[in-house]
Amino acid sequence: MALSTTVPSSFPSSLPKTFTSPSPKKLHISSFPLSNSSKSPSNHLDNDDSKRSRKLSEQSSWEAKDAEGRDYLYRLGKEADNMNIAVGARAGVIDDLFTGSFLGKDSDIVFDYRQKVTRSFEYLQGDYYIAPLFMDKVVCHIVKNYLAHLLNVKVPLILGIWGGKGQGKSFQTELIFQAMGIEPVIMSAGELESERAGEPGKLIRERYRTASQVVQNQGKMSCLMVNDIDAGLGRFGNTQMTVNNQIVVGTLMNLSDNPTRVSVGQDWRESDITNRIPIIVTGNDFSTIYAPLIRDGRMEKFYWYNELE
Repeated sequence: MALSTTVPSSFPSSLPKTFTSPSPKKLHISSFPLSNSSKSPSNHLDNDDSKRSRKLSEQSSWEAKDAEGRDYLYRLGKEADNMNIAVGARAGVIDDLFTGSFLGKDSDIVFDYRQKVTRSFEYLQGDYYIAPLFMDKVVCHIVKNYLAHLLNVKVPLILGIWGGKGQGKSFQTELIFQAMGIEPVIMSAGELESERAGEPGKLIRERYRTASQVVQNQGKMSCLMVNDIDAGLGRFGNTQMTVNNQIVVGTLMNLSDNPTRVSVGQDWRESDITNRIPIIVTGNDFSTIYAPLIRDGRMEKFYWYNELE
């Protein structure tokens, strides 16, 4: 039997208010962070424990941080100036089984000669005459620079020896180096220019630091000598000033003003103090050089003049 769905006419069209459903109230439910099972608090503790267990030790420097929160060893590497690549198959460094004995024990048999920057004077055999006045000037300049931290006076870092061409300025200086047992670093005017800007200035700083390392590591006196500096820095009638000329002049002036703080591109380190190294330059005409460089506070000058006697 079919059921009728019609509403009778006697049924009220509207229900009384007592039967009407009340307006729904808003429920304020506090929000909780939803996270999956892998990020539960207990898992956080487990991750912290695993990090602690992966640490080498509480005193390990491999994971140490500096005051700025950076890796300590990485910062030391950026501050280091050690560019020594003399590693590999070298006798005494690795096992003799792997060094071999073919063409000597080292993997690069000419490496030591190629890396030799300092100059020794074993080839100067015999007795040579050294001008006494010139020897006093060079020796006093070198000694004053090595004792500058004990003296209460301003000591010029550079000694400029100028005079006629081919009169023995460089040779007499080398004889003095040999007599004093000095192992100098010698440059020439051809190294004061390059196709890349900034290279000669960096080279001077590297040679200066090399001479400082000779003093520190070998216990020998050393100095930096630049031959014919006016040929590389001089302003002549038909020449033009280059960026490298300006950088070299600025580098030499900076060395004269700050001889113990020399950077070759690494970050500054407070303990990175370079030994004061005297600089000796030779030339024919210093009037062609930038005037502030040859002032008395930076450069002490000596005029070389040979008498016929």
